[in-house]
Amino acid sequence: MIIEGDCLRELEYVLSYMNDDLKKVFSLLDINIQNRINEIRIRKDSYIIIVIKNTSYFIDYNGDIYDYPSNNCVYVNKADFDKLYLSFCIYSVYSNAENIKNGFITLKNGSRIGIAGNAVYDKNELLSVNDVSSINIRISKDVKNCADSILSFLYVNSFPSIIVAGKPNSGKTTILRDIARQLSSGFNNKYAKIAVVDERGEICGKTGDCSELDIGVNTDVLTSFPKDKGIEIATRTLSPEMIVCDEISTQKEVKSILYAFSSGVRFALSVHIGSRDDLINKPIIRTLLNTREFSYLVLLDNYTYKAEIVDAGEIIDEICRRDNSDNFCNCSRSSLV
Repeated sequence: MIIEGDCLRELEYVLSYMNDDLKKVFSLLDINIQNRINEIRIRKDSYIIIVIKNTSYFIDYNGDIYDYPSNNCVYVNKADFDKLYLSFCIYSVYSNAENIKNGFITLKNGSRIGIAGNAVYDKNELLSVNDVSSINIRISKDVKNCADSILSFLYVNSFPSIIVAGKPNSGKTTILRDIARQLSSGFNNKYAKIAVVDERGEICGKTGDCSELDIGVNTDVLTSFPKDKGIEIATRTLSPEMIVCDEISTQKEVKSILYAFSSGVRFALSVHIGSRDDLINKPIIRTLLNTREFSYLVLLDNYTYKAEIVDAGEIIDEICRRDNSDNFCNCSRSSLV
């Protein structure tokens, strides 16, 4: 399973927000380089950097890439940066204010732009972010059938809940999107009812009532809801067989997941890990595993982009072994809420 796929269409969409000079530079890049770009990092009064397989490169005006900056590398001054930022905001910072407060803008195709700037507070309340100094564009990739090996191994004879774990840019969102698409579109001769809780619009790239990315024929999408609220609404009103959501990280979200489990809903969700040891040590993963509802973890490597499927019981046994007690193993689900 390789999460590279054809991202040229998505890259072209991102470039549509840029000025002609930058469009020309990217058009000069080798087609194979264009197709492998994961991120474009743009900082005010600094060089543009592209990221391929978690490695940063500088680009020059002739379309060549380097491991280090040179005098001919593409440089973005303050005026051009401010114009780019305004363009990505569709010339309305105000209409994007709520997302900007949370550090991002999501484009119509699902590509997320991370924002770094100065926080503005009033009485401990975050009001806005100003003086934006850098943006990080993560290229959304709609890679059809990238979850084939996972589905064939796990979903032919059963319908388990799974945790997809990996570092940033390891392909978690792309995998979840393809799982939702295939399960709701006739995988194993079944059109499962899928609900996607897409808080930041990255899974489906939904704008208005249209999804820019293919998430299947029997999939309902809740966009911009906080994950805990979206999970509860989906469970109560949409009767899903499975809920798909990205980047679970809080106890409030876990409580909503437990509520859905009590109604018979299954989950495919993702979590961030820095290393395999996080499966043992990270509290949110321990909490999720302690529900006893997840059957497998799918571990993604952001260098090889391959998936390793691990039985959840193996991780629970390892946690118990390292803790040298049965406290975790015997903990009831009710104690988590």
